[in-house]
Amino acid sequence: MPTLRKPHRIAVLCSDLHLSLLQPACRADDDWLAVQAGYLTQLKAAAQLDQNPLPIICAGDIFDRWAAQPELINFALDHLPDGMLCVPGQHDLPNHRIDQQHRSGYGVLVNAGKIVDLTETGQSFLMADCDAYGFGWGQEIIPRKQRPSFEKDIKLAVVHKYCWKQGKSYPGAPEENNVSAYAKELKGYDAAVFGDNHKGFVATAGRCNVINTGGFIRRKSDEMEYRPRVGILYSDGTIKCKFLDTSEDKFHEPEADRPEVEFNMKDFLMGLEELGEHGLNFREAVENHLRTEDICDRTKGIILSSLDHE
Repeated sequence: MPTLRKPHRIAVLCSDLHLSLLQPACRADDDWLAVQAGYLTQLKAAAQLDQNPLPIICAGDIFDRWAAQPELINFALDHLPDGMLCVPGQHDLPNHRIDQQHRSGYGVLVNAGKIVDLTETGQSFLMADCDAYGFGWGQEIIPRKQRPSFEKDIKLAVVHKYCWKQGKSYPGAPEENNVSAYAKELKGYDAAVFGDNHKGFVATAGRCNVINTGGFIRRKSDEMEYRPRVGILYSDGTIKCKFLDTSEDKFHEPEADRPEVEFNMKDFLMGLEELGEHGLNFREAVENHLRTEDICDRTKGIILSSLDHE
């Protein structure tokens, strides 16, 4: 009797990288870019298979903001996996509009040949053992016909759209975005990877195996217990989670454990009124006032970084 071939890995799935220069307020890391580079190294390591690395597929939100700074774009060019297959999330798009993609940092990566945009590849992007179909933010999922029995390639939908299941959502999430509600749209697909919801899970929608990979790096204080992950897609359409190493992550202590320091807003506003007298701009005035306040350097840094970010 012929032996059945054991399912083998065919792709690595991820989403919601949210690369940024601005360090999240809850993080206490010494070098935020180095932290992100470390996670991207883990992503590339998950794709290593003998001498032929697996394709890496990202379901949106590479950047935290569409107008990525040149420094951050250069960082992405240096550290993202080469040839990563992607769809844009709303954070990648000016005004959340996919027709404005060319104005974004995401668009720069596409034009530079660093990533492949699945929304521009027509019917699908063909790989060994897998056909990937991309649906970026705001695009409707197009169902596919069931494969003829002689076709062996896995049909994969790559979607940036909110998808949730019980215990993996915000309160009152719409039923239309429940994973089971996608069964009709995902008819004809063997597997699907979703981005947008930062709470990861694996489930099914009809006959389609689904992974919502969740947030790639923990960026909020309420995510401290969360386990970031990527998905491993197998040749039979099944998906397994590979959890990432978070042992080097550093967080500030919870807000409740830190003494509250009153910020002297009255003096600050009076100082702003004197801007014209001293020829200072707004940022200089903020810097001068912060020097007189008895607040920690981290808080001062957040205030000044916010001004730069805007």
